[in-house]
Amino acid sequence: MILIIATLMAVALPLYLNAVQDASKKTCRANMRDVCSAAQAWKVKNRAADFTGVTLSTLTPDMGSIPSCPDGGTYTLALSGTELDDTGATQTIPTGGLGISCSYAGHNGYIPGVTSR
Repeated sequence: MILIIATLMAVALPLYLNAVQDASKKTCRANMRDVCSAAQAWKVKNRAADFTGVTLSTLTPDMGSIPSCPDGGTYTLALSGTELDDTGATQTIPTGGLGISCSYAGHNGYIPGVTSR
C-alpha cells in the first residue's frame, strides 16, 4: 500500500508543481498584457503621439493599482531598445512602441504586436 502511494506521489507531485509554476507564469503574462492595454488607453486618452510620458505611476489612476507578479517579480516599462519576448528571445521594440518586462527569471517580457502570447 505504501509503495503504491509513494509511486503516485512520485508521479503526481512534479506534475502539480509544474502546473502551479505554469499558472504563475500565465498570470504574470496576463498582468503584463493588462498594463500594456492600459498604456495604450492612456495614449489615446491623452492624444499622445507615442508612449513618451507613460510610466507605471501614470497608469495607476486608470488601473486602480498596478498588478503584481505572483512570484514577486517587478515590472518595468521600456519605450525603446530590446526586450525579451514570451519565449526568451530578444525582440526590438518598434519605434513609438512599448514593452514590459518582469524581473522574475523565466517570465521574460511582452511587446504588443510583437509577442504572440
